[in-house]
Amino acid sequence: MSNSMETRLTARRRSRRSGAFLVASAVATTMAVAACSSGSGSPSSGSSGSSGSPASQAGSGSGSAAAGVDLSYVNAQLTKYGKLPTFTAPGPSFDAKKLMAGKTIYSIGVNNSDQFVQVLQNGMKEVAKQVGVNFQVFSNSGSPAQWVRGMQTAVNQKASVIDLLAGIDPSQLHPQIAQAKAAGIPVVVSDAYDVAQKPDPSVAATADVPYAQAGRLMADWTVADTKGKADVLVIGSSDVVSSNFMVKAIQNEFSTRCSTCKVKTIDVTVANWASQTQSQVQAALNADPGINYILPVYDSQSQFIVPAITAAGKTGKVFIATYDGTPFVLKMMQDGNTVRMDVGENLDWVSKAVMDQDMRVAAGLKPVKDTKTPLYIFTKKNVDTAGTPPKNSTGYGTAYLAGYKKLWGLS
Repeated sequence: MSNSMETRLTARRRSRRSGAFLVASAVATTMAVAACSSGSGSPSSGSSGSSGSPASQAGSGSGSAAAGVDLSYVNAQLTKYGKLPTFTAPGPSFDAKKLMAGKTIYSIGVNNSDQFVQVLQNGMKEVAKQVGVNFQVFSNSGSPAQWVRGMQTAVNQKASVIDLLAGIDPSQLHPQIAQAKAAGIPVVVSDAYDVAQKPDPSVAATADVPYAQAGRLMADWTVADTKGKADVLVIGSSDVVSSNFMVKAIQNEFSTRCSTCKVKTIDVTVANWASQTQSQVQAALNADPGINYILPVYDSQSQFIVPAITAAGKTGKVFIATYDGTPFVLKMMQDGNTVRMDVGENLDWVSKAVMDQDMRVAAGLKPVKDTKTPLYIFTKKNVDTAGTPPKNSTGYGTAYLAGYKKLWGLS
């Protein structure tokens, strides 16, 4: 798949989390300067590309930390999330084959042309085969009217649980959710909210993602890698429900761990990534020549940021730390030095976490509060473990495979 195609797919993935698809619009991008404090530490140009472990790579080189910088904490975080994830059971074990016998899980993804939805639903199908549960997918192209029909179809087929996958906004389906509830069918929303966000009260449960923690790790890396002399541009996409939550988490982490760091934010909606990102980043780099790190909350935007860095003559002086572990961005890390760190998520693990919650709800068990899906830091040191070229769900280890089998009584 070409970079441009994968970016469009990822962009749809991001916009779906706000319950809306890409709509061409002329939204002016605004810039708000939010310095963490009035500290006067001068920004550095970032480090030059060492290849040690995540903790040792960040903050490597000579020079003392600036005052008000908690390098001990941020390096501890980088060490923790630079280790292969271990499996933590999200809740009590249960006999999945016994409890799910004769039940149906009905999945309505935000858009079945979206590769992300396909990967998740394929993973969910594999779990269904192992457990012996009936798994149905309502295929659609992203129209809210189609989601309504999917809900009606699931109710008519007497589904045991309906899963709204990958960002369908439940507020758009309140009448249908009420109809399902009246028929005794609970609705689960998966991969839409951060673990700390309040979900729509109409749904029975959610399967959430640690977006805020990913944002904090992006900040931690930057503090360590610049030794407390970060001059940062954070790029959010406010048309995505989790974006503002992540941006605030990043700002708070800088404020807490680096009182001398400088932080600015801009907002570029997903619909305008291709048309506005490069110009907005170049303008920011020209306005503040001291910027040494750019933190896009979603990594696919990196392919528009790197050309801006190049055009501004900042290659080797301005770096990227980001989130998602998208394969083509990991390939950029393998091939160059501008993308320095990417917080990844294992989509196969996520699909199993979603099915775990769906099965618990369908079986009348108590939903889990946290699905325990992990984050894993990729750097130049370990990025080749994701494959050459990188692939989805690769490089995260296999501890979760045995973990879920045991959790569901399959081993």
